[in-house]
Amino acid sequence: MKGILKGLGVTLSTSLRKPVTIEYPDDKHALPVRQRSFPVLLWDFDHDEPFCTGCNICVRNCPVKCMTAVMHDNPKYVEGTSNRRKIVEKFWIDYARCMRCNICVEVCPFEAIVMDNNWSGHEHAVHDRRDLHLDISDLLYQSKSGNLVNPFRPQDNIEMLEREVKGEEPPERAFKGAWTSDRLAQMARLAAGKPAAIQEREPEKPKAAAPGVAPGGGPAAAEVEVLSESKIRAKRMRAEREAKAFQDRGEEVPQEVLDRIELYRSMKPGQAAAPAGSAAAPAGAGEVLTGLNPDGSMRFPPGVGDGPKGDPNSFEKCRARRTRAEKKFKELSEAGEEIPEDIAKTLYELGSDLAPGGSIWAPLSGGAAGAGAPTPAAAAAATGSADNWRPPAGVAIGEKGTPNSLEKLRARRMRAEKKAREAVAAGEPIPDDIMATLNELGGEIPGGAA
Repeated sequence: MKGILKGLGVTLSTSLRKPVTIEYPDDKHALPVRQRSFPVLLWDFDHDEPFCTGCNICVRNCPVKCMTAVMHDNPKYVEGTSNRRKIVEKFWIDYARCMRCNICVEVCPFEAIVMDNNWSGHEHAVHDRRDLHLDISDLLYQSKSGNLVNPFRPQDNIEMLEREVKGEEPPERAFKGAWTSDRLAQMARLAAGKPAAIQEREPEKPKAAAPGVAPGGGPAAAEVEVLSESKIRAKRMRAEREAKAFQDRGEEVPQEVLDRIELYRSMKPGQAAAPAGSAAAPAGAGEVLTGLNPDGSMRFPPGVGDGPKGDPNSFEKCRARRTRAEKKFKELSEAGEEIPEDIAKTLYELGSDLAPGGSIWAPLSGGAAGAGAPTPAAAAAATGSADNWRPPAGVAIGEKGTPNSLEKLRARRMRAEKKAREAVAAGEPIPDDIMATLNELGGEIPGGAA
């Protein structure tokens, strides 16, 4: 009886206590600052852009490989509203694979990523795992909308505690530009009619126009570059590295590479320098035309990529088609497979330097821009002689020293051509194995061969 009364007493006392449970999801516990769920990207309200530059450090250090990032040139750098030359263009995280290890936050050099310490970071229940693939807009939403009021990084708290123990001043606040106060300051700028981003410096000067000579003999404006000393040096060193790569392979350095080296050697910082082939250029220097502009952006042939946004001939659509074609070309070349005609045609028409058999820039550089440019098939048939051999697609792509390297296959082709010429001179038919080698490597078959 005594035990029963004790049990009833415990039951009655428990029934009179205040409940410890809450009505989730209507009511939620306050999470501690050190709580972390999944990584999200931070928005820089001072410059109105993500902190992320797409450097891929977090991608390389992720132990489960759940991240993907793509960078591109930052247009706001030219405008002077940002100091980031490169900025992230695309970013994906697969939350279904992420193990919330915090490594990406620790290794990021730009304070661009943190672990979401709000309830929004935990509530990701979905019916399909594919819905856990978040893109850049999803990853920026918490910071951009102001819901991420306290971006937290564990090592910052450790450093603060260490300084408190030593009696030193607290460290400078991290994630400058990502706090709620920075968002309010941006809203105040917008309300005052000012731009969303802070102007860091004067915008870069556009390319100057230098007088040239039009095809009809009249004056024309040729685009030239006005670069700083560091950019001139970088472009010159890049051209010199290209020339050295040709020399290491035992090949002749193309004239366009030599022209670029000479151009950037003679260019002065802040002064316009006429491109090769213009009236102000040294005599004998041909115009340099490739599928890339000097700043690394894509260059399209005349009439391509100049349509309005959304049009199939817009710059964005043409860039996407050319990027896909170049990616497919590289995959097929690495696998040693033949390049389909549609891929070759796309590369040629969009001005890619990877076009099999030669790009469209060769005839354009020779002044044939107005006259009909050759088709990809005609360009492929115009491959060079023994001194300027262009191997077929998928051939001679191996590393130096391997059987499929450029040097090894050039030697095989030259030996086969020599034996073919000897057989023709002796009035004998060319052996089948020699003919097969010539056909495989794009060698020249001597005239009069059977």
